Amino acid sequence: MRNSGLTRFILYLVIFTLSGCFSEKNWHVKEVVGHLPDLQFSLTSDSERLVTAEMYKGYVLLMYFGFTNCQAECPVSMAKLSQVMQILGDDADRTRILFVTLDPGQDNPKVLRHYIAQFDPEHVVGLTGTAKDIQNLTKRYRAAYRPRSKNTEQSGIVHGDAIYIFDSQGHARLLATSTDSIAGLAQDIRHLLDRVY
Repeated sequence: MRNSGLTRFILYLVIFTLSGCFSEKNWHVKEVVGHLPDLQFSLTSDSERLVTAEMYKGYVLLMYFGFTNCQAECPVSMAKLSQVMQILGDDADRTRILFVTLDPGQDNPKVLRHYIAQFDPEHVVGLTGTAKDIQNLTKRYRAAYRPRSKNTEQSGIVHGDAIYIFDSQGHARLLATSTDSIAGLAQDIRHLLDRVY
């Protein structure tokens, strides 16, 4: 009997130790599992095709809300994401950056195609849709932004610089910003690519 109790104790100890070894709490960016819904959208890509979230199953996705005339957050964030793709090397082929415009009236597919070409046209997909489509998606992921005023085209769009990261099954996993380390973000993405969910 004593032997059986010792065996059980050792087994529990091993399980506890292994669960600590494989803990996913050591991310470089914020973990959002259980706080945001799975990826879901139906939008028009920069190649003028209707695309849905299901079409990107198998890819780790980094979704960023911005607009092509942005002079502040967008170029900085997109440049950093391009650097992350360079660090990933061949693993970048299993990763996509979804640049969702907050200015669908201005950012048609052609404008988006020209914009993403400045960063990484191989791994970035520009997405647009109706104003309602964009509004629904920002609400789904609680993306903070103030749209351009209808009274004047000169007023800008104010928005955050959150990067929403989804695993290969479309589950929301991480949330990053442009202040996060490029190397750390690349490590987290590689970790997601190495896991099967």
